[in-house]
Amino acid sequence: MNKPAKKPQQKKVIQNFEYARRLNGKNVKIFLRNGEVLDAEVNGVSNYEIMVKVGERNLLIFKHAIDYIEY
Repeated sequence: MNKPAKKPQQKKVIQNFEYARRLNGKNVKIFLRNGEVLDAEVNGVSNYEIMVKVGERNLLIFKHAIDYIEY
């Protein structure tokens, strides 16, 4: 008897944005890959960007431009 071929199971991908929830509303120090350092308040986080407030300016920073963040 031939068994029917099993369908490959798709893994359920759960993205963990727990760190993003903790950063929202906090003052952080963002070290960019070009060497700049920003003292900012995080206003929002999405899959590819972080919205921050630096002084009176609102900035949209792409995550790939960030080296690391201290909080």
